[in-house]
Amino acid sequence: MITGEFWELQDEDTLWRIDAAAVRLLARGGCRIEHEGLLRRLQGAGCRVDLVARRCYFPEDLLRRTLEHLGGRTSQRIEIPGGWSPQLRLHQGGNYPHLLEWPSGRRRLATPQDVADMAKLGHSLEEFATVGKVLTCSQIDQRVEPLWSALLLARVTDKPITGGEIFYAETVEPLVRMGGVLTGRAGETCLVSDCDFFIPPLILDGKQAECMLEKRRFGLRNVPGTMPVSGISAPVTIAGTVAVAVAELMAGWVIGYVVAPELPAAGIVSSGSLDLHTMAACFNSPEAMLQDVATVQVCRRLYGIPVWAATGYVDCKHPGLEAAFQKMFPLVATPLWPSHHPAGGGLLSAGLDYSPVQHLLDAEMSQAVDRFWGGFEVNEETLALDLIESVTAAGRTNFLDSEHTFAHFRTEQWYPRWLDRRLWQGTAIEVEAERKMLERIDGYCKEAIARYEPPDRDPAQIAELERIFRAYERRILGANITPLEP
Repeated sequence: MITGEFWELQDEDTLWRIDAAAVRLLARGGCRIEHEGLLRRLQGAGCRVDLVARRCYFPEDLLRRTLEHLGGRTSQRIEIPGGWSPQLRLHQGGNYPHLLEWPSGRRRLATPQDVADMAKLGHSLEEFATVGKVLTCSQIDQRVEPLWSALLLARVTDKPITGGEIFYAETVEPLVRMGGVLTGRAGETCLVSDCDFFIPPLILDGKQAECMLEKRRFGLRNVPGTMPVSGISAPVTIAGTVAVAVAELMAGWVIGYVVAPELPAAGIVSSGSLDLHTMAACFNSPEAMLQDVATVQVCRRLYGIPVWAATGYVDCKHPGLEAAFQKMFPLVATPLWPSHHPAGGGLLSAGLDYSPVQHLLDAEMSQAVDRFWGGFEVNEETLALDLIESVTAAGRTNFLDSEHTFAHFRTEQWYPRWLDRRLWQGTAIEVEAERKMLERIDGYCKEAIARYEPPDRDPAQIAELERIFRAYERRILGANITPLEP
């Protein structure tokens, strides 16, 4: 087991100063909430509300009561169990609008066939433990797309299925019903993401407010998200951006506390910084890492509420080692993060694109990190003192031909599938090495999709899922118009 503590980026007095800044923002400037019903509920809880301006001002005593009620569930100490497995256990997930093809590098909006192919990939490869909603299909009406996607995935695989982000509150109830059909557990929320993001600075739009309320109705934990970008949607200074992030999380927690105080709370931060040379928002910059870590530390150390940074949210636009580096870089800032491995499998272009090639390369990097966190055992067998003494006494210089090496090399050492560990192979080979590696991964993905074989699915279960989808579609769109076959 590896143990340690989160880095202390700032002392406690400084963290309390950020806390005071966030409280001031909510008490004096307030938060714009574009939902009259929610504003009235907050007004009833003691907030000062301007219904015309759609603005809510949060009193400090309500903020403190909320934090006291929800907090106290985190520790600064992290314990990572030892042991590791050479077998990859990957998960699909996301809501990416574009698929990035390889080797052409073409970026295009995902089609129904793309959604099906990514599900077939996840089903065919034993590396994937779950099959999830990776791509969002723009050809399907977005009011029914999450249900359409869940139905398609259920028809493609018998592995556990996960859903994605929700942008229309009306989809929550039928998705929960579909989750119940898939798992046999009434009220199952596996197809519904629990996070709801604010629009910085300090805006909760009407649709997201509706989603917040509906998710609480079905018992999903209260997980607000914050994505301020320093220099455009927050001050250019790191401290000011952190204050905005903490204030948005506080506002989200108060809403959850007022609506469903019995539910636990958490949070997500994925801040960025505006590059004033290119005018692009960068979510993997050193400044973004500082903002994220500081936000997490305020919430965990002062309030005891678990908040995580979306560290896999990178800016690289094409698959390869640059993107892998960007996803590894946050481990420098967060060496003892709860997840302690690179995130955002396959994500490119700050969440706009998905690449299955990058996903498998990310997995390779993640497995290397997992091997490090797996540690090592110290016992008579692993110390191998008798072997060392016999080799040195015989005047030998290597252990390659020993039975001990053969018995332990697979469990002691990690072997990459895609990265090339060979010695220099010559200029012609080395200058093409990364491209050839990506071609091998691409071929592996395409071969997995091509050899896909449908599993035996329960026809009654699929029919019930289709019935739920069609009933919802008729209610929302007025007719059944969405083709079920990709």
